[in-house]
Amino acid sequence: MTGSLPRVLPDDAARLGAHVTVEAVTGDDAAAELLRTRQQAELAVRYGEPDAGTFVPDASIANVVVRSAGEPVAFVALRDVSGTPDGRGGSHPPRTGEVKRLWVEPAHRGRGHARTAMRAAHRHAVEAGLDRLVLETGTLQPESIDLYLSLGYVPIESYGHYAGHPLSRCFALDLGTMRDAGVGTDAAGATSSTGGGLGARGVRSTATATSSEPATVLARGVVEVRAVPWDDPDAAALRREMHETSSAVLYPELFAGFDAAGGFDAVDARVGAEVVATVVAYRDGDAVGCASLRRPAPGAPADALEVKKVFVRERARRTGTARRLLDALEVVARERGVSTLLLETGIRQPGAIALYRSLGYRAVEQFPPYVGDNHVALCFAKPLV
Repeated sequence: MTGSLPRVLPDDAARLGAHVTVEAVTGDDAAAELLRTRQQAELAVRYGEPDAGTFVPDASIANVVVRSAGEPVAFVALRDVSGTPDGRGGSHPPRTGEVKRLWVEPAHRGRGHARTAMRAAHRHAVEAGLDRLVLETGTLQPESIDLYLSLGYVPIESYGHYAGHPLSRCFALDLGTMRDAGVGTDAAGATSSTGGGLGARGVRSTATATSSEPATVLARGVVEVRAVPWDDPDAAALRREMHETSSAVLYPELFAGFDAAGGFDAVDARVGAEVVATVVAYRDGDAVGCASLRRPAPGAPADALEVKKVFVRERARRTGTARRLLDALEVVARERGVSTLLLETGIRQPGAIALYRSLGYRAVEQFPPYVGDNHVALCFAKPLV
């Protein structure tokens, strides 16, 4: 699927404009080689070394160059990895392709060229009969993570030689549903910080909440959201349920030393020491969800608060409860004059990620305490000003 002549893809023509072309080239094409070299050089600057993965352009299904007014501005490659080791003791399923070496020239970023290149790669994958695409990026490339999420990719366990690497994040796309990808339906239980479900918005209160304030209604309607102290019995019960049914189940590797750290009560108390607001959602008087805001750890972005312990019980998911909780926290943060909300969630919760992105959160580099030997965290931020 290579050729020497530029090929403008018809369904992109209107969006690309008259001067942007997408060209499938041979592996030794000079422009492709130049762009790949620059991509590896930037990775070496960001990470201290280039991508350690092997890549043979001539063995690719497609090498794609995007040109603007004749100038090569972006590159992406596609290869077949069906049946190759996945780095976790198994193999990639049949008809699996891998996206490699995505690159946009710095002077041409922010103009949609990466998206154009990726869509071209998707079409080549479909033409080649592939069912699934995988790719790898890193935590120091939040702009890439956001691009892939917006295209419908979902996080997966790291594969190949990236498996278990704390700076690697891997993603996959089901080509059969890629047109519908990126539209979240629900967020299952949270990690140590996040979770919830989708639904209608509508917090209108101006009430604030601190750990010492009595319960205050922040939102009324089908779901009632109240500000409560951190140690409120309903809030504490919800957080314990979150730990037992979600966090420890989804991410057991993060809780290997949990008992040695004092167990749930001790760890919960330490988290609560930095919490500035907690809200609980009630439906017909029944506590169904909770969320909190805390002062971020030292080294995190200044003038920010971190969203923590977002959890909705199974029976209340897909009812808008998580969205109402997050809206309530945003009201509190705005009244406190906070400029940014931070949050962390894990790679095994694509529904939660879709919810947060639908509310305006975008990927950022890992912030404390989620840096270091953590291969499952994804960090996001939302500016409030």
